[in-house]
Amino acid sequence: MKPNILFIVIDSFQAKKCFGNNKTSVTPNIDSLINNGSYFSQTISAASSTVLSFGSIFTGLYPFDSVTREDNYFKINFEKNIYIKNLIDFGYNAFATVPQIFTFVGLEKIFGKQIQTYESFSNLYNGVGEQILNNLNSKHLEEPWLYYLHLMDLHGNETSFLSDPPSKFTDKKYGINRYDQMISAMDVWLGKILKKINLDNTIIILTADHGADSASWTPEMEKFAQYNIDNRKVEPGTVNKLSMKIPKSIIPFRKKLSVKYREKRNQEIENKITPEMEKIQELDLTPYQKRIMESAVGSIPNVFEEMCHVPLIISGYNIPNKIIPELVSSIDIFPTIAEIVKMPKKDIEIHGKSLLPLIECKDFEERPVYLESDIKSTSKNNIIGIRTSKYKYFRNGDSLINQNLYDLENDILEEKNLATQNLDIVEKMEKILEQLKNKSSIITNQKQIDDDKRKKIQEELKKLGYIS
Repeated sequence: MKPNILFIVIDSFQAKKCFGNNKTSVTPNIDSLINNGSYFSQTISAASSTVLSFGSIFTGLYPFDSVTREDNYFKINFEKNIYIKNLIDFGYNAFATVPQIFTFVGLEKIFGKQIQTYESFSNLYNGVGEQILNNLNSKHLEEPWLYYLHLMDLHGNETSFLSDPPSKFTDKKYGINRYDQMISAMDVWLGKILKKINLDNTIIILTADHGADSASWTPEMEKFAQYNIDNRKVEPGTVNKLSMKIPKSIIPFRKKLSVKYREKRNQEIENKITPEMEKIQELDLTPYQKRIMESAVGSIPNVFEEMCHVPLIISGYNIPNKIIPELVSSIDIFPTIAEIVKMPKKDIEIHGKSLLPLIECKDFEERPVYLESDIKSTSKNNIIGIRTSKYKYFRNGDSLINQNLYDLENDILEEKNLATQNLDIVEKMEKILEQLKNKSSIITNQKQIDDDKRKKIQEELKKLGYIS
C-alpha cells in the first residue's frame, strides 16, 4: 500500500532556528520529527522568494524553468513536469490548505476543487489550525493522500514584520525574540496535527520556501523594523483613486494613470527609506548586523544564508534517524518522495535528484546549487548565484557587477567578500553559471492581467507586506 504524504511548508522558516545552537524556541514536536527521521542540515532553497521557491519544489527545476511571468507576477509553468500531478496519476488524492494569495499562481490547476484557502495573514491560532484538523478528521482524505500545507505564522503583513505570538509564548523561555516565540507557539499546533497522523504509513516533509532576516533580530531591531513598516506607508493618492473610477472601456488611459501612481508611490517610499539606510551605515555594527538591519528598512533582493538556508525534515514511514550534512537543494524533495513511494520514472530532464541514497547511506555525488532572488520586472533587479559546500558566489543577473564570493567554512555570516582576491574561484563559479546561461531567464506570458485581477493580487501582496 502506498504511504500517505504530509507536506508542510513553513513560510520564512530559517534553518538555524529549526535545529542547532542558534535555536532558542521550545519545539518538542519538531524535535520528535527529527528524532524519527532524517534532517538535512545543509538544504538550500532555489530562491529567496516564495513563488519561485515552491515553483521549483513542485517541478524539481530551478526558477528559470519552473515559473512564467504574467505582467510582473509569477505563475507555475504548467508546460513543465509537475510532481503532484504525477502523484495524482499514480493514484494519490491531493489536497491543499494555502493562503489566498497562492490561488493567483496556479495551484488550483494542480489541486482542482481539493484546495482550501485562508486569509493570507491568518495563522494556526486564528482558524488555520482548525481548518487543517477538520480536514484530517474528515472522510475526504481518502488514502493514499497527499496533503500540502503552507503556513504563514512566521510571515509578516502590511502592519507588522511578524504575527504576534499568543500571550502565553511571549516569555523569554520560549525564545529570545518574537520569531522564536512564534516557532514555539506553532510547535504546539504541529503536535495537534501530528497526533492525527499514523507515522507508520505517512511520509512527513517539513521544510520552508525561504528564510527570514527577522529570525536574527534583537528586540531593539524588532522595534526598528516596526518603525520602518509604519514609516514607509503611502496612502493612495488622487491619481490612483481617479484611475479606479475610470470605466474599463477606457483601459489604455486607466493603465497609464495606474503606472503613473505606482511610479509616484515607489519614489515616495524610496525617499523615506534612503535616510534610514544612511543612518545604519553610520552605526558601529558588523557587516552582518548592518545587512539584517537594512532588511528592516526595505526589502533588498539577496541570496545570503539567512534567506536561502532552510530546514528539511523527512520523517515517518521507516525513515531512519540521522543528521545528513551533505549539500542538497529544495528541488530534490519531490524526486526523493517519488523514489520512496516507487512512482514510475518519467523520461524527463530535471535539475533535482533523489536524496534517498543519502538516507540509505549509499554513494551520492554532491553538486553545486543554483540560487536566485526575487525577480522583478527587469533582470537588473535579480541576483543569481552558485553555492557549494565551501563557497557562495553571486552577482547581478544581467551583468558581472556586484560580484560576491564568501568562504562559508570560515565566514558563515558572509561578511568578507573575497571576489577580488580569488579571481580563479570566481572564474570557476562563472563557468557553472555559464552552463545555465542560455536558460536563465523567466518565460514571459504575453497575456496581460486585467485590472480587477491585478487589484486583487496587489491587495493580497499588501496584506503580506510585499508592497506598501
